[in-house]
Amino acid sequence: MIFGRVDEIDGHYVATKFVAGAIPTESVYVTPSATARSSVTSAVPIKLKMDWRSIGLGWARVWLPVLAVGQLVLLFFVAHTVPIVTVVTSLLMLGGAAMAYRAGKLPESDKARLRVLGTVTGFRVDPSRLPDQLRLTKRDSLGDLMEKGGIPMTPAEILSVIDDIPMPAMPLVYGYACYAGDDAEWRECAELIYQRHEAAEG
Repeated sequence: MIFGRVDEIDGHYVATKFVAGAIPTESVYVTPSATARSSVTSAVPIKLKMDWRSIGLGWARVWLPVLAVGQLVLLFFVAHTVPIVTVVTSLLMLGGAAMAYRAGKLPESDKARLRVLGTVTGFRVDPSRLPDQLRLTKRDSLGDLMEKGGIPMTPAEILSVIDDIPMPAMPLVYGYACYAGDDAEWRECAELIYQRHEAAEG
């Protein structure tokens, strides 16, 4: 079973596979196509095998309500009374579960960036979370399109011609910059490209 959804956007999300609802085995990035088949077999393992935020929120969302209701029912059938402290504890657990459902959401600004990436890659997830080989494959396919369009492929060269790049090509260039690397030079390049794209869209 899989739960502990975080960073959900347009049906894309990161979640964790659990055994018996308790033991986490692997965190994955799930796409809408995998969801539509009610299967996670085509989900992509994330680069770090475990997303502890997904695991913690998954446990809280599933087990806090179970424990809250379970202790009330158990005490009622065993002792035929439920102490007020137990009622308060159960309410706090249910409140914690409700907070866990609200946690793990992306800010709208991050969703907007991931939607731009999704238009050129099909993935609405931070590239740094993807396995290296998949990231490189995506980068190379974006690079092939840039090369065909005569767009340079280094941060300095991209920024030197940024004002000349056609607006319809901006998502492609932004995607390439995001997938090309996580060093400061590529991050700055991606940020400037996105700012120009956003200004044009606004």
